[in-house]
Amino acid sequence: MSQTMQATLLFLEMAVVFAAAQRFFNLTTVLSLLLAAIVGSLSSGFDIPTSLHHIIEGSFTFFYIALIIITGTLFVEVQKESGAFDAMVRTLIVRFYRYPKVLLVLLMFLIILPGALTGPGAAGVIALGGIVAPVLMSMGIPLSRIVAFLAIGGVLGDFAPPINIPAMIISSGINMPYVGFFIPLAILTVLLAITAALFVGAKHVKAHLDVDEMLKPLPTVPEKMKGLRIIAPLLVFALLMVVARVLPHQFPPMGVPLMFLVGTAVALLLSRKMNFLKLSSDVVKRTLPVTGILVAVGPLVQVMSATGVKGLFVITAITVPTMVLYAALFVGLPLSGSVLGTLGAASILGVPFMLALLGRDPIIATIGISLIAALATLTPPTAITGKAAIMVTDFKGSYATVLKHCVVPLLVIDVIGILMVIFADRLSFLIN
Repeated sequence: MSQTMQATLLFLEMAVVFAAAQRFFNLTTVLSLLLAAIVGSLSSGFDIPTSLHHIIEGSFTFFYIALIIITGTLFVEVQKESGAFDAMVRTLIVRFYRYPKVLLVLLMFLIILPGALTGPGAAGVIALGGIVAPVLMSMGIPLSRIVAFLAIGGVLGDFAPPINIPAMIISSGINMPYVGFFIPLAILTVLLAITAALFVGAKHVKAHLDVDEMLKPLPTVPEKMKGLRIIAPLLVFALLMVVARVLPHQFPPMGVPLMFLVGTAVALLLSRKMNFLKLSSDVVKRTLPVTGILVAVGPLVQVMSATGVKGLFVITAITVPTMVLYAALFVGLPLSGSVLGTLGAASILGVPFMLALLGRDPIIATIGISLIAALATLTPPTAITGKAAIMVTDFKGSYATVLKHCVVPLLVIDVIGILMVIFADRLSFLIN
């Protein structure tokens, strides 16, 4: 039997084990991924000690990204608990209620912000969706479109800088540092956020908004949470990020997790007292579904590399006609989220795609692939971000109704992603 056939059968075996573990044994995605990795390693001929080596070593592949997610979520949760996010929403309403479309766009940016800081876009939907949804409703937007608005904000939160986890995973997979991504990611996020917000909600927004009606359903803000206290933690974090990039030799390397912890400390000093120990414990529990997938995907990727399955993906991606590769990116990568989710799609499929595309600018191409991979977070049946938007709005309609409002923005995002891959070299000026 040829090596190609062996790798193909091994991949099919792991895919069947993964699907059966979820379908017939109701195991979680994390346990299903780990089981597939263990079976794949043992079936390929590795003995138990070697298989354990691959499983344990692979579980640390994305450890740094997991730390970023945990510390970033802690930073966001402290901000939320302090009342800073509530104050931000109130400030936006008071200052921009006379300009409804501007307010609509700013609310979209607010939904994107937690995802940009923590990685998973669903973080913004869960943290702020319950606050923003009543505001959007008072602006005249139907509930199904509000769910779509939040869901698209979650997709862009997955993609937005500074923490774009799909891009980080792909960069790690091709041994490329996650450097030079911020500016092109920021430009695309801003343009897509403005376009999506206006497309979904602009035609339904009332011409004249009642500011008192809009403020009524919002939580009260602690009296001290005013002015600089609201944005100081964000400013400190942003300053640390900028200084680390501008003065890399003079400024000690802190790492993003430590920067988040410094920002969290500032937020704690400027806010009301809170049970930080309980909050930290809740954050770790809440992030387990995402960090768990990272821990489980790492061994699967390692086993695929060691057994030749990943090489099979790469060779297939390199040898297929270019148009077939683009079609697989455009259609297959978003649809793969139905099983793998955004992180799994980026690691298992995104890395081989990027390895096949190394002949062009790797940063721009990685950004394009990460944009397409972000769409996987809305693909049913998993649809983590879509379900989060439904949950926080208590929407009783079908998910298909929500997707109908998302179709055009999602197609635009998909097209822009594939165009960035195709014309990566011509767009390299965005990095400089």
